[in-house]
Amino acid sequence: MSRSNSSLVLFPFMALGIRLGSQGLFDPGILLIVAAAAALIWLISAYRGSAKAWFFRLVLGLAAVALGQLAILPQEVWVVPREGEFIGQVYQVQKLTYDQRVLVHLKPSRLQVAVHLPLDVSISPGNELTFWGTIAQPNQAPNPGAFCYRDYLRRLGVFGVCYPTEFQVTAGDNPGLLARARGVMRRNIVTHIRDPGLVLALVLGERDELGEGRRDSWRLLGISHLLAISGMHVGYVALGVSLVVKRFPCRPLFKLALLQGLLLSYIVISGTGASGWRAFLVSLLGGYAGLRGLRRDPLHIWATAGLIMLLVKPALAFDLSFALSFAASGGILLWSPTMQVRWKSRTLTYLAQSLLLSLTAQCSLVPFLMGSFGEVALLGPLATLLFLPCAAVLIVGGLLTALGLGSLGIGSVLNRVMQVVQAMEALLLPYARQWKLGTLNLWEISLWWALFIYAGWRLRQPRLTKPWRTLAQLCSLFVIVLFISTLPPVVRRPLEITALNVGQGDSFYVRTPSGLHLLIDGGGDLYPWQPRTRDAGVERVVPYLRHRQVERLDYVILSHPHDDHLGGLLAVLEEFEVGMVLDNGHDHPSPTYERYLELLEEKEIPYHPVRAGDRVDLGDGITLTVLYPQALRPNLRSAQNNNSLLLRLQYGGVRMLFTGDLESAVLYDLAHDPNLDVQSQWLKIPHHGSRGSMEPHFYAAVDPAWAVIPVGPNNFGHPHEEVVEELNKRGIVWRTTYEEAQTFQVWWGVWGRFTRGPS
Repeated sequence: MSRSNSSLVLFPFMALGIRLGSQGLFDPGILLIVAAAAALIWLISAYRGSAKAWFFRLVLGLAAVALGQLAILPQEVWVVPREGEFIGQVYQVQKLTYDQRVLVHLKPSRLQVAVHLPLDVSISPGNELTFWGTIAQPNQAPNPGAFCYRDYLRRLGVFGVCYPTEFQVTAGDNPGLLARARGVMRRNIVTHIRDPGLVLALVLGERDELGEGRRDSWRLLGISHLLAISGMHVGYVALGVSLVVKRFPCRPLFKLALLQGLLLSYIVISGTGASGWRAFLVSLLGGYAGLRGLRRDPLHIWATAGLIMLLVKPALAFDLSFALSFAASGGILLWSPTMQVRWKSRTLTYLAQSLLLSLTAQCSLVPFLMGSFGEVALLGPLATLLFLPCAAVLIVGGLLTALGLGSLGIGSVLNRVMQVVQAMEALLLPYARQWKLGTLNLWEISLWWALFIYAGWRLRQPRLTKPWRTLAQLCSLFVIVLFISTLPPVVRRPLEITALNVGQGDSFYVRTPSGLHLLIDGGGDLYPWQPRTRDAGVERVVPYLRHRQVERLDYVILSHPHDDHLGGLLAVLEEFEVGMVLDNGHDHPSPTYERYLELLEEKEIPYHPVRAGDRVDLGDGITLTVLYPQALRPNLRSAQNNNSLLLRLQYGGVRMLFTGDLESAVLYDLAHDPNLDVQSQWLKIPHHGSRGSMEPHFYAAVDPAWAVIPVGPNNFGHPHEEVVEELNKRGIVWRTTYEEAQTFQVWWGVWGRFTRGPS
């Protein structure tokens, strides 16, 4: 078995370095110094003859991480907000709901920026755009599960965005040869095929005419990857072209150049993504290695292709299609020497081998699919095996049709094949099932995936270690991972309290170790005074709950019926099954509150107004206790705010206090009530950190170590300076939801911490 080479170390570590560099976790200069120092130590060891192979790989890994951070750094540093006049060439225009996004290459730097212009502006690729304004980083997702504009643009290699105050468009050149060729191919397909949507997606990567129904069907069946221009497409094209090219009476080097040139033309015209370029580079490197008689380990070629792509375009590290493409192909290459099936029947051997490879690719993708989509289609490997022949015919026939051969009857054949595809969709869809996060969380799934990758690596090297020792080690690791995965949930998982970013409002998602789901408040309209209001429940709370795989909320709790706490709950009550709704029973004359009561009645949701002393046992030693009010006090100033529920969530020795919008007068009384113990380690700062809720005696009575302040843009000055000073004076670690959700975890009822990023 061949030895590993450096690309297998450099490729994954460089991808990791690019991701770490974008997060600002480490100083790239320090990492580079550490890598240089490690390299010096290795050189000294090598000179003395005591160098270790593992230490060399460590040096390569450190160097790759440092290089990855340096690769992304120029873009990240450049997009600190800068104002002025900019000139760029337009290379892509996309119309959105309220404006159009224009991607430009700035002159002379060639950095890529997204400029948002009004819909009525006439602009097209090739135009020159001069604009005045501020270029800054795109907005990131307010909560996990919501659309992240920053990540989306990063996948396109764009790190800056501008909403210009002035702009000027200068006419550019006519569409180039590439655009005209693509247009001709598209017209040929549309002319000769009755329902061209699927063929356009498979051949040219255009999914606009595919239809939501078919996209959803293929997602449920687990065959959406067939729609991406990938290694499969390039492989079929390469096979067809090579059958012709190899008959040419010319030298092998010329044949290789001709084959790769034709493949490159197809990839450029089809507008393929990372998977197509991966397949092209693998074909090019493999073909050249074969021509020169060099060692051709497919796994090394795979890693080298990935390294080249990251060096050319570091932003690919943020591209999900890049990760999925390399994970699936890498898993197949890793396990293929081990998964060899030999039966008497060649047909059965082929089917079994194909199913095993498809299953291997699925296993290689599990953590990526779970992390991005929250589900894995269980029927994927079998559906891929069944649909692959049809996809092959559609790809080859569609390409021939695009090249002008549709009049030879190929279009009729493709129409019949698509009827077969529709029949198989109808046959398999009733049996489509999705595996979602449940008994295992993403971290535990990643642990099993790591064991899967390590097992593939060890089993493909039987000569380095005796086979029985390898199997014994893998069995031991399997038992360890199984033991970790079967520990009680209270040991494996923390209690999580996530303060969602809902603009100027409150919303807290609570998940117990055993999987109970609570929602305390739901935010409201993000900016209700603006002409185009947005629903925080629809845009932020519901997507986050979907992201967390919530199907049923055990408890929904309303602290008080103001819109910035209640508004978002309407969408939640409409979308989710709810076990029980708890609130203070205080009526409020608003349309939002009336709709809230209607939903409770329409959906027959159990409802219970609570008072001080009421307690809910959430299991795992976790309790939720109502501390205030004992009775409604409608005559108080700001009655709605000052009748907010005061809730204490307790897990072991750690207490968390939710204060709603209580104000100073009530907080003072609570702090001096001899029958009430409000001491807590974690505090939700009252009323968004407003001056009217600033009460030092209350902070002294609670004496928290951590605090969170739900605030948003246009936030009436919240948190006010007096509140911030009080928190800092007391040494309280505090965070706001201004830019992103904030998650606090409590482990085993004894230790709490804010996570670095949102969950």
